[in-house]
Amino acid sequence: MKNILDSSTQKEIENRILSLNENSNRLWGKMGVNEMICHCSDQVKMAVGEIPTEYVGNFILKTLIKHLILLGMPAPKGKVETVPELKQGVKGTRPTTIDQDKKTLLNFVQNFSSIIAKNPNVVHPAFGKLTTEQWARLCYIHLDHHLKQFSA
Repeated sequence: MKNILDSSTQKEIENRILSLNENSNRLWGKMGVNEMICHCSDQVKMAVGEIPTEYVGNFILKTLIKHLILLGMPAPKGKVETVPELKQGVKGTRPTTIDQDKKTLLNFVQNFSSIIAKNPNVVHPAFGKLTTEQWARLCYIHLDHHLKQFSA
């Protein structure tokens, strides 16, 4: 299963990020392309412990839903509410320029393994404790979802 620890998958994600530009149109949702890039950076920052979140999960989320998501069950487009720390217009990182925001996201994707190694005990707000590999898989799934949102 694809994850951002795998070098070929990481390169695929990098190329898709680089293909985005200010004219990239969304197929669903509310975020513009730059907001989406910042949202994805925030999710990776959460995974590596740079953005703390509060655990709000429950037994079903921590067991059944977590495993379904990690196995590849697609998230319903525009139906899953994110935590405030990742939400644009709430606590999410405000966009700057598309080039700078892409650079930030690329840096986190390229350096994920070394950054997460510094803080391996991050708790996901819905799924609880995840292994590094589970975080890498979840980051891939999230990135893939939002890159598809903008046809990348």
